[in-house]
Amino acid sequence: MSRFRSRLVLLAAALSIVSGACKKEPPPAPPEPPKTEEPKGEAPKAEEPPAAASPTAAPAEASPAAAPAAASPTAAPDAASVLTPGSKFMFALADSPDAMALHKKGCDEEAKGDADKAKACMDKVAAQGANEGIRLEKEGDQWVFVSFGKKDDGSEELFIKGPVAKVDSPAHEFKFKAAGPAAGVQALKMGLDKFDPAKADAMIMTIEVVDATTVAMPAPPPKGRLVYKKAQ
Repeated sequence: MSRFRSRLVLLAAALSIVSGACKKEPPPAPPEPPKTEEPKGEAPKAEEPPAAASPTAAPAEASPAAAPAAASPTAAPDAASVLTPGSKFMFALADSPDAMALHKKGCDEEAKGDADKAKACMDKVAAQGANEGIRLEKEGDQWVFVSFGKKDDGSEELFIKGPVAKVDSPAHEFKFKAAGPAAGVQALKMGLDKFDPAKADAMIMTIEVVDATTVAMPAPPPKGRLVYKKAQ
């Protein structure tokens, strides 16, 4: 800070002339001018701005309570306990989204914008699908895969029936391949009536057990995963 200096004030005293016959006395000495003292001590320090208040530490957020562990999905039962010889599983169109989409597309194209026709078509497809199913049979030690439908007279129609060999599978699956020629209307169309070991080795099929009353079979696109429910 700058230092302030006072001005020096000079006081001139006028000389007194004393007249008279008396002896002249010397005039009084003029008073000494007051000395201006420089301010002592350190210049006042500039007031420091108050220190910025330290931000109050935000209270630590309470750790969210650990979410309860999700319940482990119930393990699917062993295939051996569900796929017992002779147990029938019927096709469930409503639980097979790829097949549903495929049939809906066909019905929409056939109906040409007529909603009632499209619905009637889908109802027919669903009713027909409910009459189609699969099962495993056993003839001695030989497993036999059967795919079937229902004729108009109510009798069973064989789509595919042929011997199969079980291959290594997880506990909840039954993986198999053809072990001989197959019979049935679809077997004939697919050429499965003539057994080809090389083709059989390359075409491993799977029945997956979902739960005690549900199984599924992956099918080539566009049908996708086909779901079946156990017949009551």
